[in-house]
Amino acid sequence: MVVEALPDVFEGWFLGFYEFDRVWDPGDAVAPDLRGVAERARANGAREGTPFLLAPSGRADPVVNAFWRAPPVRRLSAETKRRYAFSLKVWLTFLHRIEVEWGQVTPGELAVFKEWRLSAEDNPEHVAPGSFRVDLAAIRRFYVWAAERAAVQNPVRLRAVGAAASRDGSLVLEASPAGVRRADVKWLTPEAFRLWRNIGLRGFTMDGVPAPAWRGRTEDRDVAYAEGLFGTGLRMAEWASVLTIELPDAAHRGLFRGWLASACAKGSAGRRFWMRQRVIGLTRFYLEEGSRRAAVARAQREGRYEELRDRWLLRRVHPDGRLDVVTPTGESMTVALDTLAPRLRMRLFKQGAGGLEPVWLWLNHDGLPRPKQAWHKTFDRANQRVERTMPGAGAASALWCRPHMLRHSFALRWFCIAKFVAWQRTGLLTERERRDFRDQLGDVWFLMATLLGHSSPQTTRDVYLEPFQALDVEHLLALMDTDDRAALERLVDVVASDQPRVLTGVGV
Repeated sequence: MVVEALPDVFEGWFLGFYEFDRVWDPGDAVAPDLRGVAERARANGAREGTPFLLAPSGRADPVVNAFWRAPPVRRLSAETKRRYAFSLKVWLTFLHRIEVEWGQVTPGELAVFKEWRLSAEDNPEHVAPGSFRVDLAAIRRFYVWAAERAAVQNPVRLRAVGAAASRDGSLVLEASPAGVRRADVKWLTPEAFRLWRNIGLRGFTMDGVPAPAWRGRTEDRDVAYAEGLFGTGLRMAEWASVLTIELPDAAHRGLFRGWLASACAKGSAGRRFWMRQRVIGLTRFYLEEGSRRAAVARAQREGRYEELRDRWLLRRVHPDGRLDVVTPTGESMTVALDTLAPRLRMRLFKQGAGGLEPVWLWLNHDGLPRPKQAWHKTFDRANQRVERTMPGAGAASALWCRPHMLRHSFALRWFCIAKFVAWQRTGLLTERERRDFRDQLGDVWFLMATLLGHSSPQTTRDVYLEPFQALDVEHLLALMDTDDRAALERLVDVVASDQPRVLTGVGV
């Protein structure tokens, strides 16, 4: 279990996660008791990484913890369960503060919770509407299950929308914030991304040179990670979980077609993804010559890897994606790379020329695997640096970036490429032929859904690229005879020119 020394009474609900593969220090006085708890939990259906919650009294609520072992919840991805667990912890702690039992809540308490999370003046840590929507989904799923198990009321109601709430309409969660999707989706043009990257991650001044005080200990790592998001369209957690053995070798040329492991993909839906040569070069430099190599050597000298008692040792990688490994208990076994979840990937090591080294690609300065949550800090620091450096900092049009914005920006760039290529193939068409071909461009949405790993092109069309559905054919035909790269960047600029949610880096 992931636990620290616990107080007699908590200020709120405590959240932990079971770690059945953890190797306990024999000298730890509480190790026998914790092993016994873990064994009972496993017998009751808990798995590696299953959440558990303790009430402020320090006691475990059997109904709350049974929720994580229910079949519909067990089928959720590890990342979704983890996110839902944090949402329920916040919800249960809120109810504790207002002295309401979780089994006695009404839509009234949910409305107060919504206001507190989104806008209450006495809460300094407001969340974005999209984050509250996740909270709402977690709370509803819990109460739908608990209503059958413990006969409690579900405070999260559904209401019909669209088509006058007829049978052709759809259902939404009643407490959902308005405009969640539109508010959360923003884009960067390629020029704006380069400007943000140079100032925020490379420490450049507005003159395009490194600032005198810039140190940039992990500059190559941060640039490679951001370029990877922008160049592959992978989600933050997906790109953060890649292993060194999943990268193309240094001799690879051209576009690399990789495989995102099912255990690391959203919805456990493994898929192909494509990596540009620029991303390959930046990532290989970080891996072989840059700050990662120095961090590994430093950790080896300090014996940091030898101190890790729960590491798995990689012996061999088979061509079919199977790995021969040695577990922390010394057992030899073969596992499928596709089923290796991030939690276990972070504990996977191999024997290198200088000793043990992580197989996890992205490392902290101390040489230990970098968890995906840490990338938020990298982007926060970069945004602060951009705000300090650029004139007009703090204005509504100021340049800034979040990790998921780079996935959106990847989508915009490749959408323009797909449209551009499609129209180049048509030659000079009559107006009627253009209308006919426009109807056929629906295939572009299927291409984009494939690149982004969406199960339905509708998500790609209505969320990621919603403002650009009516891309004017004249923009494309006017660019046919120009240099491809310049044309594409001009096209993105034209498409984005009247979209306030697309950050261009101009005018700030």
